[in-house]
Amino acid sequence: MTLKRIASVFCVLLLTACSSATSSADLRPSIDAKLAADAQRYGIPAQSVLVMRNGEVLYRTQRGLADTATGRAVAADDVYAVYSVSKLFASILILQLVDQNRLDLEQPARLYAPDLPEAWSEVTVGQLLSHTSGLPDFFDGADPQRALPPTKEDVFRSLADRPLLFAPGAETRYGQTNYVVLLSILENLHGASYRDIVRDRILRPLALNDTYLGLAHAPRGRLVSPYRGENGELVPDPTPPWQDYSIAHAELYTTPDDLGAFLTAVAQGELVRQETLVRAWRPYQLRSGEDGVFAAGWDYGESGRYREVGLDGGVKVRVRIVFRDESLSDHYVIVYLTNGSRENVWTRTLLDPIQDITLRDEERR
Repeated sequence: MTLKRIASVFCVLLLTACSSATSSADLRPSIDAKLAADAQRYGIPAQSVLVMRNGEVLYRTQRGLADTATGRAVAADDVYAVYSVSKLFASILILQLVDQNRLDLEQPARLYAPDLPEAWSEVTVGQLLSHTSGLPDFFDGADPQRALPPTKEDVFRSLADRPLLFAPGAETRYGQTNYVVLLSILENLHGASYRDIVRDRILRPLALNDTYLGLAHAPRGRLVSPYRGENGELVPDPTPPWQDYSIAHAELYTTPDDLGAFLTAVAQGELVRQETLVRAWRPYQLRSGEDGVFAAGWDYGESGRYREVGLDGGVKVRVRIVFRDESLSDHYVIVYLTNGSRENVWTRTLLDPIQDITLRDEERR
């Protein structure tokens, strides 16, 4: 890269790092400094961060490179792969059915999807949501480029004779098969494709015009390029050969603003009643009496007076809703998107300090 090109890229990055349509004057210096430090320490090419409170934007920015090979700076409307954050759409659609008394989380999944393997008869819908089902996984994280079954029916057939990993409800073990089953349940109860369900019940009502199901449907010119760390270097991270059923668990492409709008609508009860959410947002209780990790598909935590629900997309993205009381009358939404890092830093390490800065700033007011 020539000196002229380097100077040009630096100027663009400086402008994008400082740009924001709306922000809290007190938040901006602290979060800006944290993002700059993280980018340097962990080798993060691009970061896009959005912080909201009760629908109001407190902080928004993007900084860095959407593509390191071309030197293209990340833009406010660039589209990120959000990986497992895709599961939150499926979770909300399932909870909508609970809200409508059309589905019971304590009932066996085969009640709503009779074509599932008979060996899965004791697995409940709630166990699928919270990764306590014991179902074997069709996706091998150690070999992410391995060819996958072409249809969800092929997924179920390929796993039918494999034993459960553990008795349903006994442990938490994260897996992709759970959400392929949930997709099947949603399609059966709605009598429509998952793609159409998402469009009619989430995308159109919320005007999420920059959200796409599947890489083939995403705008190539606005996609950030994904990276991972390998031997201390940043290298391209190819997308697994996902099939169409993967849109429910791994293949959502979207922008920070669309994610912020979705999470705000969730917290405000626009998609599922808040009382239903609060009941669902409790960790699944395992057979041992201990709490599992997930609450209706959202990871759950507590921080002082606050409760947290959200999800990560591996080591690249994380989203969270933070609230104090069960009415959800006062809530924060935090969206932290990256396109990877040299150190493969876990996204909780990146988001938690942003939350701490936000809550400290707001409580001083």
